[in-house]
Amino acid sequence: MQLQLLDVVFRSRKRSDLLLLLGEEARTIEDIKTILDVSPTTILPQIKKLTDSSLVIQRDGYYELTDMGEEIVKKVRPLVDVLTLLEQNDYWLEHDLGGIPLYLQDRLGDLKDFRLIEPDPSQIFEPRTEIVNFISDSSHLMVFSSFFRPEFLPIYSRLGRKGVKVSLIFTESVLEKTLHNYERKLKKFADMPNTELFVCNDGVKLAELIVSDNGMLCSLFASNGRFHHDHAFCSDSRALEWGKELFDFYKTRSRLIKDSKDMDRFSCTTGAGFLSESPLLSLQ
Repeated sequence: MQLQLLDVVFRSRKRSDLLLLLGEEARTIEDIKTILDVSPTTILPQIKKLTDSSLVIQRDGYYELTDMGEEIVKKVRPLVDVLTLLEQNDYWLEHDLGGIPLYLQDRLGDLKDFRLIEPDPSQIFEPRTEIVNFISDSSHLMVFSSFFRPEFLPIYSRLGRKGVKVSLIFTESVLEKTLHNYERKLKKFADMPNTELFVCNDGVKLAELIVSDNGMLCSLFASNGRFHHDHAFCSDSRALEWGKELFDFYKTRSRLIKDSKDMDRFSCTTGAGFLSESPLLSLQ
């Protein structure tokens, strides 16, 4: 009697690992043994169950997925990636995902190789050196911030003067506070030919996003609304694309400040709600 496909795919970690491996390309038995670090006696019975279920076939000494096997792997891989993400750390379970649109929440598995950068108690009131270096070494930079980060403004300006393309998105309150304290510096930044400055509504549930050619840093608010200055860092291509899409999501929902003259109308708007006519962010 044929095993149910759910049992075939999920009951054995070796079988699911093998399916994902063959989803990359066809493999010989020697390839499979080496990559999965298994012996023939443990993997051959699993291969037989997959071939008996018409998910894998052997052709010219190579094992490969059938058409049905390929379809199943397309569905299984995102789930496995998300489970891998959640098994590493409780970060994604303990933080508010409300600032991430649903189509990117569905692809959280793209961040499965993340590592958590936590604040150093000895530098609690200083920017973490690792993050400063990450920003400073960028050849292009995209930043979304919903809290005041004056320590990074000189870095953004320095990169802009060097010809690096820098795109910033600030919430209304962050923009106003930055203007109030660093108006001259921010206007100089806005007038650079290779920089962009956008402003979006307050109330966004995303603390910070930094995307560069070196990787992506994403920081969320905790489920209780607090911000703990911790960041999820990823550097692989899938995570980088995920971060760019998240930045673009907010960019298309923000208003471009063209230059320092355009910024003047926002200089004294505290409490006025200058984006009140803008559509509310929709994360659906």
